[in-house]
Amino acid sequence: MMNPGHRDDEGGGYKIGCLRKSRGLSQAELAELCGVTRQFINLVEAGKTQPNVQVALRLAAELGGTVEALFGGAVSNDTELAVNLTPGIRERARLNVAQVGRAWVGHPADTEASLGGGFGEADGVVLRAGDKAKVRVGKSAEELRHNVAVAGCDPALALLGRSRVGQGLPGRCFWVNCGSGRALALLKEGRVHVAGLHYGTSEAENLLQLKRHDPDGKWAVVRFTCWEQGWMMRAGARFHGTEDLGDGRVRLANREAGSGSRHWIEGQLKGLGLSGKLVAGYNREFSSHWECARALLAGEADVAVGPRAVAEVFGLDFTPVGEVVFDLVVPKAHLEHPRVEALLQSVRGRDMRREIETLPGYASRNAGEWIER
Repeated sequence: MMNPGHRDDEGGGYKIGCLRKSRGLSQAELAELCGVTRQFINLVEAGKTQPNVQVALRLAAELGGTVEALFGGAVSNDTELAVNLTPGIRERARLNVAQVGRAWVGHPADTEASLGGGFGEADGVVLRAGDKAKVRVGKSAEELRHNVAVAGCDPALALLGRSRVGQGLPGRCFWVNCGSGRALALLKEGRVHVAGLHYGTSEAENLLQLKRHDPDGKWAVVRFTCWEQGWMMRAGARFHGTEDLGDGRVRLANREAGSGSRHWIEGQLKGLGLSGKLVAGYNREFSSHWECARALLAGEADVAVGPRAVAEVFGLDFTPVGEVVFDLVVPKAHLEHPRVEALLQSVRGRDMRREIETLPGYASRNAGEWIER
């Protein structure tokens, strides 16, 4: 017999609510049984999201039903989406997909900067590139709507995608590895939810650059990490400081225009009265700290600016020059996004702080504190 109040036209969320109540469970109790958060159960029952297959199976087991009876075909989906692609993405490329505002956006899952760690998870594959791009996705649109895209150059950003905070929520957090200028541009274009930045070695310099992109104060800023910055050098390189770049014999692996590292290099050259035209390799640009380090290791360049942690991973020599403060910029309109909330909670958490402190030259000082809100 059908339960009182049940309607065939209601979706899985309504059915879960009825079954939960019939068993005398609160949302918090059902969440604990299924290893998710109460907020996630609330979203499912309100019809605002669908669980992934693993969570759907746990819900069905606890409520005495089947996934098919509760959700029909909504949990697993293989469909096409119209997605705004970043320039240069070709057909058959694997993508990370998210919804920012009302638009679907796609970022390449496999890049030169990311492949050092092997292939990672992707959400879909490009069927048609160009202005009217189509992407085949293997997850439900409801789950993908909860994905969060984070852009920036700090290698520690990869830790956010592996945080245990928010594990019960749908979607995931993925990292777009790029310089600070590019990250802020992507944020302004509505292509990511969060952007990381570092300019110079002070919080004031970060905020000064931020005001150029956000004069109306629509973005909030939170501290993420501090790291030791310096000159990464290939073994045997004869380099003592920025002044050595002026003789044309030391080859620089330079970062792209607009990045925090490039901004710092240009400031150092200007202070010494040196022109970039005198620096060997000045016009050869790399889009990540990893790529600079690989160029040094391969003997293609002699020096580059980067974090101590990257230099140690690659076995490079390192001369420190100061500390960088790396901040996360979040549009205030995204602060109530469940995955963004979980991301910020993770940054403030003890586990993330402990992980960051294990990285050579890193500190978690003031992590999670609001710098501008």
